[in-house]
Amino acid sequence: MKVEQTQERKSSMERAAGQKTIEELGKKLQTAEANRTVQLTNIQEKAKNHNNKVQLVRSRKSSMERAQEEKIVSETTKKHTVAEQRHVEKLNAIQEKCKTHNEKVQQAIASKAEESKEELDKVKTKIEDKMARTSSWRTDKQEKAKAYNEKHQQKVEGIQTEQ
Repeated sequence: MKVEQTQERKSSMERAAGQKTIEELGKKLQTAEANRTVQLTNIQEKAKNHNNKVQLVRSRKSSMERAQEEKIVSETTKKHTVAEQRHVEKLNAIQEKCKTHNEKVQQAIASKAEESKEELDKVKTKIEDKMARTSSWRTDKQEKAKAYNEKHQQKVEGIQTEQ
């Protein structure tokens, strides 16, 4: 009986030791599981923080890029406006120069026409004077010739009547 009791005690001790080992293993597993959960939570937190930082940097970068883009667009628009104004001013200056040039040319043409008309009038006057002189000279010559012819005719008639 003693042997049986001893065996029973031994087996109960082994069971108790097994039970104790199982409990210790269970505790270790729970602790490991808790540690793994904490570790996973920490990893997830770090990843979230990192993602948030990356997102923040991206949003800053994109807002900076947008601001820079808007600045470039406004500067370009300003430059185009200034260039257009300069172009319009140049065109206006050219138009003004053309207008004054055309006015000068028109005045020159008018003065040339006036001079030409005056010259033509002078030439006409000279020609008319010359024609008048020529006409009066011819008339004088004709009258002299008539007078001479009449005298000569009278002489001839006088001579014929004498004969």
